[in-house]
Parts: sequence; structure tokens; C-alpha cells
Amino acid sequence: MKTEEILKQIYQELNKRMESKDNRIFVIEHTIPSVNYSENENVKDMYFASGIKMELEKMMEHFKYEFHFSSYKDKYFFSNLEEIARQRMLKEVETEYTKEQRLKMELNEKVEQEYATFKKDLEQKSPKEIIEKAYELVVKEQIKDELKEKNLIENELKALLKEKDLLSECYEDWKDSDGKLGEIISYTIDDTIELIEQEYNKQNKQKTGESR
Repeated sequence: MKTEEILKQIYQELNKRMESKDNRIFVIEHTIPSVNYSENENVKDMYFASGIKMELEKMMEHFKYEFHFSSYKDKYFFSNLEEIARQRMLKEVETEYTKEQRLKMELNEKVEQEYATFKKDLEQKSPKEIIEKAYELVVKEQIKDELKEKNLIENELKALLKEKDLLSECYEDWKDSDGKLGEIISYTIDDTIELIEQEYNKQNKQKTGESR
């Protein structure tokens, strides 16, 4: 479905309510995929979120501001009361924030467990092997702490949680970059996160294609 068709559908729904002269309070929800937030390939001619809002503002003006909308990412809430639309949007923000908090906690637990496992395995090795791996232990600890401090969105969190050995992946990428400890390692981790997320999205698209 094209963005224009979604906008037309919204217009028709609101116009029907206008013609019915029903003054009861309502709120309706629509998802309008945008270039900013969506990877839904079923929607053609996706607009930027700013473009969608401009079109909706024109629509509200057409209805002489009898209706109002509020949005969060690609979700739009329409109501005949501005405060109702805003409250529904805030609820959506709260729901997503809670979800991201839960995923962040899972990620923190994951990296802590990976680090603890690596450290425990290291304790079983010979003194020579421990010395050889000591530097890796130091770097992985910093990677762990950096990951826990990063502000990540839901899709990034889901992708990182799917990674089998996240600390090792970040460590190997950091080694390949010839980086140094400190600020540089944060940039390398950002690159690794981006690559992991791209692969995660690619696999999801393949699964979606296979299920059709």
C-alpha cells in the first residue's frame, strides 16, 4: 500500500465522522511507515516522517481543526480532542520505553554472563595461557562496560541479543581496527553494532520473504 493510499484511508475515516456529526470522543490509530523508522518493503513511495506530518497538518486544516493528531515514530493517533490524542501517544512512548528497558536489562545480563564465562574459563588455563589472554580480558571488560552505557533503540537491542558471543565479536572487530583503549573502542563498538543490526534486518527480511 502506498503512503498516499494510507493518507486517503485516514481522510475517509475522518470525513465519515465529520459527516455523521457524532460528538462522542474517539481515538483511532494508524501506522504510516516512513523512511525514518520503517523497513516495511510492502509500502511503496515512503515519505519522510516530516513529510507525513505536513500532509496530516493540511488534512487537519481541511477539517477546520475539528480533529487532532499526535504521533510517535510511525504510529499516529487521531481524535476529536487534542488531549486524548496526546495521551494515547504518551502511552505508546511509555510502552516502548518499558520494552526497551527490559531489552536493555537482558543485554546487560548477557554481556555480564559472557564476561564471567570467559573469566572462569581463563582461570582453568595454565599461567602462560592466562598471561597471553590477560589483555583480551581487560579489553572485553571495557567492551562490556561500554555496551552497558550505550543508549540503544529496540531494534539494536534485539539484534545484539541474538548475537551468540557479542563480546568476542566486538573484541575481534576492535583488534582488526588496530584501535586503542579508551574513546576509540567506543567508535569500534558502534561500527560492530551497526553491522550486527544490518545482518539481523537482512535475516528478518529473508524470513518474511520465505513465509509469504
